[in-house]
Amino acid sequence: MGDYWHLLLGDRQIRSGKNETPAKLMTVFREEDKYQHAEWARRTDEVNAGGEAGWDWFEEENVDQRERFGYRTTVQTAITRLKLMGFDSERCRQEMIKELEELHVDDPLEELSQDDLEDGLLLLSRPQRRAGSQENCYRVSAEEVISTGVATYLKRAEAPDWEWSKYDEHPDLTELEKLCLSDLDYFTEDPEVDPRPLLALILASQDPQAVLQLDLSDLLDAGYFESSEAVSTEALQQLRDEMASSGPIIVITEGKYDSRVLGRALRLVRPDIASYFTFWDLEETKAAGGTDRVVANLRSFAAAGVMNRVVALVDNDAAGRAALKTLANPVLPKTYVARNLPDLDYARAYPTRGPSGPSLDDINGRACSVEFYFGLDCLIGPDGNPVPIQWTSLNKSVNTWQGELQNKRYVEERIDALLDAAEAGQVQLDERWDPLREIAQILIDAAQSR
Repeated sequence: MGDYWHLLLGDRQIRSGKNETPAKLMTVFREEDKYQHAEWARRTDEVNAGGEAGWDWFEEENVDQRERFGYRTTVQTAITRLKLMGFDSERCRQEMIKELEELHVDDPLEELSQDDLEDGLLLLSRPQRRAGSQENCYRVSAEEVISTGVATYLKRAEAPDWEWSKYDEHPDLTELEKLCLSDLDYFTEDPEVDPRPLLALILASQDPQAVLQLDLSDLLDAGYFESSEAVSTEALQQLRDEMASSGPIIVITEGKYDSRVLGRALRLVRPDIASYFTFWDLEETKAAGGTDRVVANLRSFAAAGVMNRVVALVDNDAAGRAALKTLANPVLPKTYVARNLPDLDYARAYPTRGPSGPSLDDINGRACSVEFYFGLDCLIGPDGNPVPIQWTSLNKSVNTWQGELQNKRYVEERIDALLDAAEAGQVQLDERWDPLREIAQILIDAAQSR
């Protein structure tokens, strides 16, 4: 049997499914669209919570199924929301036409090529079980198949208690209508196909004030959720999680130079996973850089509901440590992660300058910016010694001095030259690249922490 949901357009059922909440269709509705029969919903929750037997007498004699529990809105509102999600009816029509053509080209029984599509799709009727019946062949454009199929889909739609029958049992449909309707099966029966493009196409020709209703009463009765739950909000979060899993992982760094060189380095040391990460292009977006901006941008992404996984990568210095401390409260969404660059062995005794003169200090967690992760060779100055760190100020948040690399532009030019040579295959990717491999692993681990 199963536990069913029903999508209704006025009195006609245009879609149904079972044993799950239709998450993608739920995005058309909002919590303010929820309706429920208060007593029926309350009693249903009690029955489910107590594991009691159902109370069919109340269901059958007192409450119209269409008033029990679900969501409803106008066609006009649904169309507006679909457009906001990118499901414009004309765009959906063109995409469905293209998909249908590809399905027919890939069908080994048809042996169609792309050139053959100019003559239309090949639709073959099924011979009837009666004397003299034969197979008929139609050549119809994909556009006509979609148009006729959608019109027939609506023509065939009935009230929610109607049993959807086989196409051949509908004497009021022409043979061509049945064939076009059959071709729509891909968009209606494949659970992996998004139902919203077809919905956008259906609603485009309807009365804007007609009611679109999603009846979830069977699912509530079966205990899939409680009546007090924000079902539409939870469905949207489910889709966000799915998108976060499949969309690019956004990496936010402290500056445009960091994004550029780390992106290039990742493609060198981990070409197998580099394409899964997108470094936010501060140069193209003209966005401000710096540790403070990383914190602000990460929180802005979260507030805006950006669905992708986002990793903020900050320097291994005092400012970076303070940034992670700031981001710890309030807690970010689970798909948002902030990490420091890793510690370096050659940074444990590195030349520094301060009020008390030159010294060798451990600069991990105090002054390691991205320039330190391309090997010690890139840090060697014109005098043959490592370019020193200048201590600048005390960061009171983490009670540590902040340091900055002197002659940074010189070091950056050496890094650019190293990357150019590596991309040309002129440099061996040996152990000197291990710090960058460690950064790659930090990104991978951060993207997997959910």
